[in-house]
Amino acid sequence: MKFLVILISLTINYLWLKDIDRFDDSWFFRLRRLIEVTFSRLKVKTEISWLVPVVSVYALLLLALLVLLQLASGILSGFITMLIHIWVLLVALDRTQPGKLAGEFLTRWRHGDSQGTLLFLQEQGLCAKDRAFGSDSEIYACFKEQLIYRCFEKIFIMMFSYLLAGAFGVLFAYVSYQLRDSHDELHNEKQVNLIAGMIFTLEWVPVRLLALTFSLVGNFVLCFDQLKPRFLDFTQRSNSTDLYEYASCALSGRSGTGAVAGGPSPTQFDLSDEASERLEQAGEVEALQALLERSQAIWLVALALFTLLGLQLA
Repeated sequence: MKFLVILISLTINYLWLKDIDRFDDSWFFRLRRLIEVTFSRLKVKTEISWLVPVVSVYALLLLALLVLLQLASGILSGFITMLIHIWVLLVALDRTQPGKLAGEFLTRWRHGDSQGTLLFLQEQGLCAKDRAFGSDSEIYACFKEQLIYRCFEKIFIMMFSYLLAGAFGVLFAYVSYQLRDSHDELHNEKQVNLIAGMIFTLEWVPVRLLALTFSLVGNFVLCFDQLKPRFLDFTQRSNSTDLYEYASCALSGRSGTGAVAGGPSPTQFDLSDEASERLEQAGEVEALQALLERSQAIWLVALALFTLLGLQLA
């Protein structure tokens, strides 16, 4: 069922109208604040009092999911259970597929709309609203790096979590990232460190699997050489910069349009230097988008093979 649930969820996510947000994540932040306020009113002061609100958020939501699944168990031959799994995945998956995200960025980028591009990044949560950029090149580099990490966090992590622990794994990962995004409101350093540790654990295996996938669909030698020294590193948390380096190595030797480097350059057209540079950069974003989409397809194929193998062994 896992392959079918992921496939249906990704299809719905892709076809959903981009201008209509399916779910408003603000409910989570209201719930977390309510729990924080409730425990603060109890005025319980112990060495682990900082831990209770965080654990309560996980426990409450996971328990609610467990109750829902128990109530739906056996109804309509498991169809209701499958719908609950799809609903959980849709809540956790990215609202915008990589292709749509890259397309909206490139529409502004090709027109040289620097202010519009920066506002787009802020609206999509790809950069902080108070972050200052010294040039358009910095905005462009920020988008590429954040595009990779966002897809990793909201698509690949969720697929891996669902494969590992079903809807409970997806919900655990979703809660962890939502708690991380509320760090500005979490004034307890111990809570922040705990959540960072949970995310480190969540990402350790998937980031290496994604890097291996980049190797398979891109420049294997360069990408794998970049990954090899860090493959068994249990001390340093991977971040968006690491993923960007893996993707860059995978795309090394290719131009932005996917052709081998050394082919026709945009400068041979009658374009200004700035327009030529933006055209080349747009091609690089398209190549990055294609890399992410090919990697997603590889993961789906691998999941399908695991499903078939499981059925044969059952």
